[in-house]
Amino acid sequence: MLSNTEVTEERGSDIMLVKQREDSMLLAQLEALDRRLSAHHSLKEKVQTDWRMRKSGVRGEKEIEFPLRFLGEQDYLILHNLRLHDQNGFFQMDTLILCERFILILEVKNWSGTILFGENGQVTRIDAENKEEGFPNPIPQAKLQQHRLQKWLNNHGQSHIPIDFFVVISFPSTIIKSISTEHPIPEKVVHNNQLFFRIEAMEQIYPSQQVEMDQLRQLAGKLVEAHMPENVNVLERYGVSTGELIKGVFCPECGAVPMSRKSYRWWYCVKCHHQSAEAHLQALHDYKLLISNKISNREAREFLQVGSAAVIKYLLQKENFHHVGKTNTQKYIIK
Repeated sequence: MLSNTEVTEERGSDIMLVKQREDSMLLAQLEALDRRLSAHHSLKEKVQTDWRMRKSGVRGEKEIEFPLRFLGEQDYLILHNLRLHDQNGFFQMDTLILCERFILILEVKNWSGTILFGENGQVTRIDAENKEEGFPNPIPQAKLQQHRLQKWLNNHGQSHIPIDFFVVISFPSTIIKSISTEHPIPEKVVHNNQLFFRIEAMEQIYPSQQVEMDQLRQLAGKLVEAHMPENVNVLERYGVSTGELIKGVFCPECGAVPMSRKSYRWWYCVKCHHQSAEAHLQALHDYKLLISNKISNREAREFLQVGSAAVIKYLLQKENFHHVGKTNTQKYIIK
């Protein structure tokens, strides 16, 4: 059975969440990298573009949460952002819905504007400025997820539950069209505002119960246990060295860097004269996201731009960071 930490019921709604949606770690890493790259860095624009795309994707995935609220908790279990490992590496599903009759994969697309489906599965987006952009057909991607999940379930003794999928266009304002009657919109493509009704209709397609709810909960527990969050080395991905990062503590008031440490108590901004006792926490969080969750006194002095080892020791111990290693190699674990 699932533990209390694995199942979360949202009060005031009928939805039963087995695995909640995770904030994108890569989104936080891109925010930190953007903050730590100078305005003239050659990768600044790319990092900002990637951040906007990732942000839009997260927002799009959250758009489907409203129609899913109408699914009864007695019938459905929902897992968001599930990332599993198989013999070919990792595969990730935006949302997985479990019920006693079938399993449903939702591949969420945060496309805006007008989406045209053409021959050979070609997908074209036309934005507000009438610019065209091509996208890969999402159906084969969802089919591959279906295939890999089926094999994963086979290996875990659950081969009898049928698996289906939908590609969900998340934003209600998006217009979906076909280029002609000869090339209709694929049946598996579902607009967000029709998602609840399409899921309900699947009960007619899969009328036979395949598993008891207690067994379904056990399967959900196995899936949660097998989930492996993505851990991206963002500096390596973009080819950025630690020497290219802006060092120091940013002023939370005006954004100037570096703030100076005037005493054991305060950070001081020479630009706007703001004082802060905790401005270093954002800098340490940036270090954790971009470099490592462990930091030595020397590394903290360099990154925070503080000359005093005693001040750094005070700051790290004040935050109750646990430390590992001997005195000469001691590092603090950033929470």
